[in-house]
Amino acid sequence: MEYKYIITDINNKIFCCIYTSDNTCHYLKPLDSGSVVGNIYVGRVENVVKNINAAFIEIEDKQKCYYSIPDNKAPIFFNEKNNPAICQGDRILVKVITEPLKTKPAKVSSKIELTGNYSVVSNDVKGVHISKKIKSNETITEIKKRVADILIQKQQEAIEKTGYDYLSNFGIILRSGCADADIDDIIKDVNTLCDEYTDMLQKAVFSKFYTLVHKDRPGYIEEIVHLSGKDSVEIITDIPAIYNELETYLPHSSNISIRMYKDELWPLYKLYSIEKEIDTALSKKVWLKSGGYLIIEQTEALSVIDVNSGKNVAKAKSMEAIEASALKTNLEAADKLCQQIKVRNLSGIIIVDFINMNQRNCDILMEHLKSLAKKDIVNTTIVDITKLGLVEITRKKIGKSLSESLNKA
Repeated sequence: MEYKYIITDINNKIFCCIYTSDNTCHYLKPLDSGSVVGNIYVGRVENVVKNINAAFIEIEDKQKCYYSIPDNKAPIFFNEKNNPAICQGDRILVKVITEPLKTKPAKVSSKIELTGNYSVVSNDVKGVHISKKIKSNETITEIKKRVADILIQKQQEAIEKTGYDYLSNFGIILRSGCADADIDDIIKDVNTLCDEYTDMLQKAVFSKFYTLVHKDRPGYIEEIVHLSGKDSVEIITDIPAIYNELETYLPHSSNISIRMYKDELWPLYKLYSIEKEIDTALSKKVWLKSGGYLIIEQTEALSVIDVNSGKNVAKAKSMEAIEASALKTNLEAADKLCQQIKVRNLSGIIIVDFINMNQRNCDILMEHLKSLAKKDIVNTTIVDITKLGLVEITRKKIGKSLSESLNKA
């Protein structure tokens, strides 16, 4: 698939948008320069709450973050301890994995990993692992062997830099982009990332509470690298500073092209009608070309989508014609609502009330929904259709929804 990744300024706010080859917008969000997601800190355990099996850890500016104890089996402590259990006052290395949202604090994890263009260094794996998306061959086997030798060397360097054997417990994952990359570029990426990782550990050992020991690269860079793993991505921006960041961080790949847009008479956001996409994504009512419409409501617990036939009312009186009309409207609604789910970045539980149909047409609709869900870059599952005819969808939470990002929730 071919993607266009647009980064543009609208009323002094930078937006990132993803368009497919048919010029359909599938992703839209403001660029948050103040995000702490991906940053790694030396945190202080402020409190351990046993009844929820969690701890609250303070990072910079004494911001409290939620830490799940069962989900973090190998915490990295920098203070002397008599037991492996997390305790109040511990000096612990954590990575921010989600932003604070409304009354919920940010979440942190002891899974410490740095992500490069072709590799990931993580304390959550041992040895060298290869992405499941890569088919094994002689070249990949040779790369894995060379990377394994580098890993042994870098683990020894980690011990020498920090003075602690346990800080050498990290491994390497080779990303899907390795399949088409030059071997020298992969080895360079692995070496650079391992050096960053060991330097980060060395800094953390001698740092005080709340210290930022690693700032992650911009989130949109990682999104582009992820997309380019198996698809071609053309990045277009009209912001010189963003263009320079793209040139600095992105790998030289045949799947990635970068273009600086210059046209004072016709701005980039107008060329792709981004303002219209934003207005539609913030609207409760979304029209379909057939005359039907969607009602999309986002609540604290779940999101609800209602499909209505609207002006698309079948004139024919036969049951077959009515069923055919309902199926046509529902299939069009499925395309639109899946697009809107992605643009709005809805997550968690999503309930859809389609127009009532017979079982045969319901099966056709469900298969169509499942095929659409597979195209989403965020993990999306079409669960089932209930006895009341409601379709259940779940979607992994990745960041804030569009309305939350724009403070319109």
